[in-house]
Amino acid sequence: MSKKEMILDQLAVCRNEDSWIKPLSAALKGLRIEEVIWKPNEASNSISEITSHLLFYNRRWLKRFKGEPVGDSPELNASTFRAIEALTETVWQNHVAELDANLLEWQKAIRGTTEEELHNSIPEFPAEAVWWEALSNLCTHNTYHIGQIIYIRKALGNWEIAADWE
Repeated sequence: MSKKEMILDQLAVCRNEDSWIKPLSAALKGLRIEEVIWKPNEASNSISEITSHLLFYNRRWLKRFKGEPVGDSPELNASTFRAIEALTETVWQNHVAELDANLLEWQKAIRGTTEEELHNSIPEFPAEAVWWEALSNLCTHNTYHIGQIIYIRKALGNWEIAADWE
């Protein structure tokens, strides 16, 4: 499997393809507003804050990948876990659609690149890194937060557990 195929597989699993983990589309399906803003305690993040964080970093890295300016880095990572202002069902659905559109755009961008380009160093990045490694880490980051979302749903009693793995 090439690095390009691997990244495309990881992006599909993050976005909407069932695998060993549930994709973001499944993790966000059927949530009510009160569940989206719920926190088990003040030290934790809500689902809406987690999705804001995911959108921030996936947008930022996509811009970097396309050679567009990314702007200044946030002083604190915690500042990327922002609550969504004036959250309504429509605002939430638009936010979810925006996150899905970003992940779809990632899939298109990777399909449009070459294997060789994925082995290039990331320009203007503070550490030595090549694209395929950074993108694999981005997908791992996404799945980590998908797991958090599912954990919150389980704590709320709003997650259907499969009967078995078969």
